[in-house]
Formats: sequence, C-alpha cells, structure tokens
Amino acid sequence: MAILVQCRQGGLLLDCGPTTLTALRSSGLTPEAIDVILLSHQHGDHFAGVPFLLLHELYESARKKPLRVFGPPGTAAKLHALMELLFPGARTPEFPLEYVDVTPDSTTDHGFARSKTFEVHHFSNGIALGYHVVVEGKTIVFSGDTGWTEALVEPAQDADLFICECSSFDRPVDRHMSHAELTSHRDRIGAKRTLLVHPGDDVLAHADELDFELAYDGMEVTL
Repeated sequence: MAILVQCRQGGLLLDCGPTTLTALRSSGLTPEAIDVILLSHQHGDHFAGVPFLLLHELYESARKKPLRVFGPPGTAAKLHALMELLFPGARTPEFPLEYVDVTPDSTTDHGFARSKTFEVHHFSNGIALGYHVVVEGKTIVFSGDTGWTEALVEPAQDADLFICECSSFDRPVDRHMSHAELTSHRDRIGAKRTLLVHPGDDVLAHADELDFELAYDGMEVTL
C-alpha cells in the first residue's frame, strides 16, 4: 500500500508498503520525489517499505533534501528497530531524516501541504490513523485500514478525493471495511470522488458490481 501525492512544491506519500520502491520505479519515479511520508499504522504492508527507500537514498542517490516520516505513537521506535533488523550496520543518512510520532487530532504544516490526523477503527490495543491532507487547495482524505467509524464522516465532507480501504465485498472482516458496509453509509460520505484501495480477492471478483471506483496499481488521478 502506497499512494503518492504530488504537487509543484513537493511529494507526500500515504503509507509505504514493502513494494513501494518497485512501484515508484515502474512509474518512472524515485524516492527523490518524496519529501514527507504519512504512515497510518504499523502493519508491515503499510510501513515496511521505509527501510528500502532509505537504502536507495543512502547508496543509489545523492539525496540532500530532508525526509520526514510521520506515524502513530511507537512508529519511530519500530522504524529504527526495523532498519536495524533488515539492514544491520547501515550507515547514517547524509540527508536530514526525521521520524515523528503523532497522535489523533494533530495538525502539521509540511510547507507544500497540511495534514491532520484522526483515529480510525483498526486496532483493539493501539492507535491507527487516517489523514486529512490539503495540497494546493485540494483536499484528500485517506482512511488507512479501518472498519466503519463515525470519524470518517466529517473529514470526508466535501473532500476532492476520499481514499478508502475496502478489504471485502460483503463478508465482515474485523476492523476492516467491506463494500457492503461502506455502501450502507454512502449518503453520509460527502466526498466528490471516492477511490477504493486495499481490495481483497472477493472485491476484485465483484469489480463490475462496485458502487465506488476501484483504484489499480499505477493509477494516476489529477485533481
């Protein structure tokens, strides 16, 4: 899982799964396009790509500009541990690198973008985050992984793009969203456009029956 938001002034990555570097290369991009990473939670398919990006910038790039990585409490410690586990003894980056733990309702000005966090329903013990991001006057809301929660309603109102996880078609999956569940609340989602991500096999099998647009690898959206 990884979604790159680009504007003239910079690039912001929503989550960073283990295949992010490969996906960037497939799109003709490199980690140099990324200034900020916003992580929704600490599951491997959402944050384990960070060390691979760092290794690329350490050994394959002449990167000088800063990289800031944000995530829920405990993210900084887990990224330090993951980096040491995957690449023990890797040298310290020559570019400024900062890991920042954030809590729900935190607002951060990234210069070219502004983000605000909200807590979603994914962990029974811990915090998972969604993000409300404003870039060049456009609003993007990212649910992260979550079951239905009232916390999605307000951020999604009038959003230019609502990126929402959809792990199953109609089968309940604990603390994940189903298409049936999302459809039952569609009148409360005031976003101008909704994209489904994180699809399970049954979602893909019912792709022609979905009430919302399904994202695909390499998809480009202009707002």
